[in-house]
Amino acid sequence: MAYSNLPIRPDLLVRLESRHPLLVRWVVRLVYLAILGGSLLLVFLLYLSLSLPNLSELEKPKYDLPTQVYDRNGRLVTEFYTKRRVLIPYDEVPPVMTQALLSIEDSRFYSHYGIDLIRIAKAVVIDVIKMDFAQGASTLTQQTAKMFLLSSEKKIIRKVRELLLAVQIESRFTKNQILELYLNKAYFGHGAYGIEAAAQGYFSKSARELELEEAALLAGLPQAPSRWAPTASMKNAVRRRNLVLGAMAYQGYITEEQAKEAQEKPIVLKLGKSEDSNEASYYTEHIRRMVLDLYGMDMLYTGGMKIYTFMDLKMQIAAQQSLAKGLYDHDHRQGYRGALRNLWREVGDEANLDDRFFDEQTGRVASVWKSIEEDSRKQLKETFEAKIEDATLENHFLLGGHAVGVVREVGPNRALVDLGQQEGHIYLEDHRWARPVDYQTSLNWRTRLRDLRDILKEGDLVEVTLEDHQGENQGFALKLTQTPEANGAILAMDPRNNEVYAMSGGFDFAGSEYNRAIQAQRQPGSAFKPIVYSLALDGSFTRASMLDDTPLVFKDTQWRPGNFSKSFKGKISLKNALAHSKNVPTIRLTMSLGIDKIIAHARKLGITAELPEDLTLGLGTASVTLKELARTYAVFANGGKLIEPRFVRRIETPEGKVLLNQESYREQAVLNSETAFLTTLTLQDVVKRGSGFRAQALGRPVAGKTGTTNNYTDAWFMGFAPQLLAGVYVGFDDTQKSLGNLETGSRAAAPIWVDFMTASLKTLPVLPFSQPNGIQMVKIVPDSGLLDCDEHPKAEFEFFKGGTQPIHCHQDADTGLTDYYSTPEDQGDSEAPSDEAPPEEADLNADQDSSPSLAPPPVATPPGSPYGAAPTEGIEEL
Repeated sequence: MAYSNLPIRPDLLVRLESRHPLLVRWVVRLVYLAILGGSLLLVFLLYLSLSLPNLSELEKPKYDLPTQVYDRNGRLVTEFYTKRRVLIPYDEVPPVMTQALLSIEDSRFYSHYGIDLIRIAKAVVIDVIKMDFAQGASTLTQQTAKMFLLSSEKKIIRKVRELLLAVQIESRFTKNQILELYLNKAYFGHGAYGIEAAAQGYFSKSARELELEEAALLAGLPQAPSRWAPTASMKNAVRRRNLVLGAMAYQGYITEEQAKEAQEKPIVLKLGKSEDSNEASYYTEHIRRMVLDLYGMDMLYTGGMKIYTFMDLKMQIAAQQSLAKGLYDHDHRQGYRGALRNLWREVGDEANLDDRFFDEQTGRVASVWKSIEEDSRKQLKETFEAKIEDATLENHFLLGGHAVGVVREVGPNRALVDLGQQEGHIYLEDHRWARPVDYQTSLNWRTRLRDLRDILKEGDLVEVTLEDHQGENQGFALKLTQTPEANGAILAMDPRNNEVYAMSGGFDFAGSEYNRAIQAQRQPGSAFKPIVYSLALDGSFTRASMLDDTPLVFKDTQWRPGNFSKSFKGKISLKNALAHSKNVPTIRLTMSLGIDKIIAHARKLGITAELPEDLTLGLGTASVTLKELARTYAVFANGGKLIEPRFVRRIETPEGKVLLNQESYREQAVLNSETAFLTTLTLQDVVKRGSGFRAQALGRPVAGKTGTTNNYTDAWFMGFAPQLLAGVYVGFDDTQKSLGNLETGSRAAAPIWVDFMTASLKTLPVLPFSQPNGIQMVKIVPDSGLLDCDEHPKAEFEFFKGGTQPIHCHQDADTGLTDYYSTPEDQGDSEAPSDEAPPEEADLNADQDSSPSLAPPPVATPPGSPYGAAPTEGIEEL
């Protein structure tokens, strides 16, 4: 009997085997192989199922969430992230969004069990035909599994794991829960992860507010955002959106008419504002670095923390705008630096023409141009026109926006500018400031521009602002613009608790991330003097104490300190010496108080910078930061308490757990409250009748001090109202470069301060400075600082700490000296508001870099001073 391959032997199979033994043999073998393969596959699937990721991760999914920064009023300022994501519950997603998504991604989502066998069959056929993984068949459930639990690599084993996970997910989660997971996880392009971030990123609105055409656009992005996103290709985006709308109509979610109407609408984007252009960038960058040091990079960029700052966003915007305006104004006072380049010069150079073809003063030379052959001239013109087209290609014509243009014609009063698709005119009357740049001569009616041909030539490529549109024939009215070269900083805070409301460290964060408010160390000049005078007021000196303002020379070094006005008053009260920023009385006061005591006092008031141990200390030759000096001025404003400036109020986790709380703060009493009040009162005098006169424009009680250093390299204004303190510094990053002739703190820095304070104080009540109980008012004669016993015509009330008021009566004596100022012009130390007269403000009279190093002798003290006496060698009065 022949060998049989049949494991069982029913009659039918026996007869079949007898007739076709070979066929039966192979069929049986294939059955064995199928059983074996099926068994192995089951074992393999069991193995994979045991090694699948735990679905508990989906019950409380961990998203990479951005850290959000809020201002003091709860307004979102910016976010720090590697993946921008904003979570939204499913029940808050509009139906039109889920309908659009299901139509294009998974139309049978609600009928399958995680795997769509029909789609898989179609995909297999297409992949076999194309011999590639060309067609996907993943359901939304599979995609959710891949995004949360698997990698994106195209491997069969990853696909099998995805199928198994999809089945498990469907068994544990509802369809709506799966959709919520997908919508919050998917990448929609433009740096947006999740539907809410996508809606905010593309349309500056919540996903809750999406219109039909907007939802269709977003629904088509997850498959290939780099290809379909409107920021990548508007043409592709329109095509993809319309495909989604057609699918929605086919599925019955919308009518054909609704689909057609939506397809005809253009895509209107309103992209979310980027962090780079944010007016708060310097402040938020300071926060970013602080949080990075505290919690590390992972928590900062993916931890979803909420940072509540002390910033007031409105004040922050005002600070940045005021600083930019002030820097523009300073830049204009120095003149126009010239065109970016000249296209005719480039044409001549490229054609290897004679150097005579282009003159640096007048431009293309007409006589040389006429001597060139007609064909060559035509070719040169074509090259010139091509250069214009290339240079103006990126122009956008928005009023108030910037563009570049090429000067076509220029006359004494008007210049025609080619902007590419448009043209415009530059007018002399708008550009009196644009004289050729000159840092040595101040801008006034004598030096202003009188002829546009002095600064412009045919072919000049210039930066302009589109100010107005004058009609079809005239085009745009243009103004020349240039990025300011000087820079600066502004910092504002509540002096009562040192909560920092605003901080800007420069003109443009995108151009320079260097924060000049907290990193730049600059000489404050006369802005340092209140530290010296507060020490005097804390001792036996009063505001009425008479100081000596007569010429002084140091024999050993031949240093002759002088006043900015080049004049001397003889005797002058302490309050007027500070109000008018007199240098010589300050030097004598420094000698009287003692350098060591001034340094110790400055340290107590919060100055941590290295301080020179010589008499220039009182004139502000130390280098300090704006933040440091603002902290010190806050001591005067708040009654003598030193408080560290605070930027962050509170930091929380996404769950609301508080990581950092700085609601409370530590304050240290470092100055007698009566002394702080008298110092503040004296700084009010700086505003009322000194170099800080510009601050009078606020029309409320304010105190402040200007500061200017040698050669006008640094300009400062530090000032405060009872509830708001602000400091401004202006200067080049090159500390040796002058801001320009007469660019004092009063002219360069104070206007920025006034602009900011005007915008910020308008909603705050007008408050007086608080007067301590220990202050008394006594009527004195300013010329002597003694009591008014005979109703003197110049007598006035003065403030004193109890027990320090004068006890002797004033007696008239014709000394030829006076402490009385009638007008700003009489002062000689306050900036006059006219372009004709120089802005006079106290300044170091000698250039430190060119003067011999000062090694002062032991300082002398007036008889009766509580600090004792010292030898007077080396000091000569003239």
